[in-house]
Amino acid sequence: MTSTLVAGAATHQGGRRNNQDAVVVGDGLFGLADGVGGLSSGEVASRLALDALNADFATDRSADGLLHACQQANRAVLRRADREAVTMGTTLVAVALTTDAGVVAAHVGDSRLYRLRNGHLELLTRDHTVIAELLRAGAVSEDAADEHPHRNVLTRAIGVGPEVEVDRIELSCRPEDRLLICSDGLFKTLSTEEIEEILGSEPNPQDAAEQLVAAAVEQLSDDNVSAVVVNVE
Repeated sequence: MTSTLVAGAATHQGGRRNNQDAVVVGDGLFGLADGVGGLSSGEVASRLALDALNADFATDRSADGLLHACQQANRAVLRRADREAVTMGTTLVAVALTTDAGVVAAHVGDSRLYRLRNGHLELLTRDHTVIAELLRAGAVSEDAADEHPHRNVLTRAIGVGPEVEVDRIELSCRPEDRLLICSDGLFKTLSTEEIEEILGSEPNPQDAAEQLVAAAVEQLSDDNVSAVVVNVE
């Protein structure tokens, strides 16, 4: 059965002076990029990555085409960084309705993809951070992770090297599922229960995205806050 995807998106600078997050809601392609803090022009990197992703995926809407588009996004950011003699980087999460594999996600960095099914929120991506890898290896406790000096250091990002390893996730989607793509300013501020409540109570994806972002901003998120909500119909 072919899925139909309907999406809405919202973004806010939150507690930062500028917004380094960018979102895209396109023709069968939905994504989010969060410019890497501490590097030059994070807002340029995130927008450039999504623009390149969207343009390249439009030429090949297969699952492999999505991965190719991610590499093109990587090259676009790297070329700009080389031209300006700076270091730039961004996270990337993309969800696409492909021509050959149904709904597929691609992921680099620590922005996240969740699925809400029957009121339960499930994390579908694995953070590409130093602390996440230490946690998965059992080398650090959850309590220690919160205070670890490298808790925000990425192990993968778009734009920092000539090639990037991209996680591919083939999604099982059912009618009435909802997908949430979000930046860390949202999931580090709102609890799982708060996200479930908003996603479960607001059926319109645009309104749900706006409510999620507003809730995180109201709770004084110290980072940019972005959400893309995708309804599976």
